[in-house]
Amino acid sequence: MRRYSRKKNSMKIFVTVTLIVAAAFAASQYFLNNRTMGEVVAKVNGEKIYKAQMQQKLLGLLNSQNQEGGLPDISSLPKEVVEILAKEIYLDNEIAKLAKKENLMKDHEIKARVRESKNKILRQAYIDSIVKDEITDLKISDKYVELTNELAGKKEYLISHLVVKTKAEAEKLSKDLAIKKSIRFPDAAKKYSLDQESAAKGGELGYILEDNIIKEISESLLKLKQNEISSPIETKFGWHLVKFSASRDAKSLPFESVKDNIKEQLIENRLSEINSKIMKDVKVEILTEDKKLEVKSEAEKAPAITEATVSASPAEAAVTEVKAEEAVEIKQQTEEKSDIKSEEKSDEKSEQKKSNHKK
Repeated sequence: MRRYSRKKNSMKIFVTVTLIVAAAFAASQYFLNNRTMGEVVAKVNGEKIYKAQMQQKLLGLLNSQNQEGGLPDISSLPKEVVEILAKEIYLDNEIAKLAKKENLMKDHEIKARVRESKNKILRQAYIDSIVKDEITDLKISDKYVELTNELAGKKEYLISHLVVKTKAEAEKLSKDLAIKKSIRFPDAAKKYSLDQESAAKGGELGYILEDNIIKEISESLLKLKQNEISSPIETKFGWHLVKFSASRDAKSLPFESVKDNIKEQLIENRLSEINSKIMKDVKVEILTEDKKLEVKSEAEKAPAITEATVSASPAEAAVTEVKAEEAVEIKQQTEEKSDIKSEEKSDEKSEQKKSNHKK
């Protein structure tokens, strides 16, 4: 973390820190107690501020600014920064106390939001535990060796392409490209290609491993000479014209440049396995306003963990804990909504009768 001047930059820190959501901090307190929060680093009005609280606040600050890197040590922070953070933690605690006095925790929406914050913390903790115990440096290194060995004897092709909707369009462009000085391939790709990402680069796709090329296109590449353009090729994406520029033996990138990508992929694969195992044979019933809450699944036999989902981002794995009291609350909410709708219908009928009577 940068060192800040005492006036201008400390004020900047204060403004940034105050933007951190207090609710997320409050939810984290479910998992902290005086025994696990470490040493006391400050006192505000006699209230102890613990190191773990300070680290949590710093983590929230770094995440809100999309900053990467390790968490700075509390002892290395300037005194004014520690003071600002301590005040913010104290403020969060005091507001939480006021919220409790107002009985806000009894509100269904507030409960749902707190549970969601709690689940997010649990999800990240679960991912962290997998990374720590399973995705080791040795496993990453072994995977790199495995991927490197798989490249042996394979080729990479430097190609460009453009894709259009119809065969007629592709054939016309093919004829235009065959006529010298009629139109250049990069210009045609920029003007006509449906693949806008590559079109912006004149159709260039760079070097692609043969395994990663669509079958229909890879078969045509074997017949092309250097700088030759293919005849129209049909795939599920449309009709392609492909220009072959060069080929080379496939080779792996240096370990240091790809180890983070390998790590992310290993995490994603592991979470995908967990997701498939938990969600296997799960039955979901879509409810309407006329039906009572009824969810049947194998998850009921193991209430501690009932669902896990994984998005494209490996850091988005979900483990949701469902308690019996939460199911009761959902049922009550469903019944309350049904009662309200029944009352509204009754009122509408009453008003209609009055209107007819007046007529």
